[in-house]
Amino acid sequence: MKLKIVSPMGQFFEGEVEGFVINTKEGQQTVLEEHIDFLSFFDYSEIVILDDAASEPIFVALGYLHLVQNEANIMAQFASKDSKQAERIFKRINKRKQTESRGSNGERIF
Repeated sequence: MKLKIVSPMGQFFEGEVEGFVINTKEGQQTVLEEHIDFLSFFDYSEIVILDDAASEPIFVALGYLHLVQNEANIMAQFASKDSKQAERIFKRINKRKQTESRGSNGERIF
């Protein structure tokens, strides 16, 4: 299957993989060849690529996975192979989102 991971910084990963594991808002998903098409969202996840070669995990924050006909596209606000950097960025983005979602009087804006 084809896996592509893209962030605002550009394409982070593209390649043929046997499958991968990702944590989504619906729970942990193991995606293999011929998986049913679906769309899922995630806040923060480690992506473990399943193949013969030992590959490093990829860490992504705030995005979605769109799987159609054996092509998985992951769009994320941030992607990295450095878990500490990814966690730091995720926390900073979340903090900014919380601040922006509140009005000048501190009440939540809907």
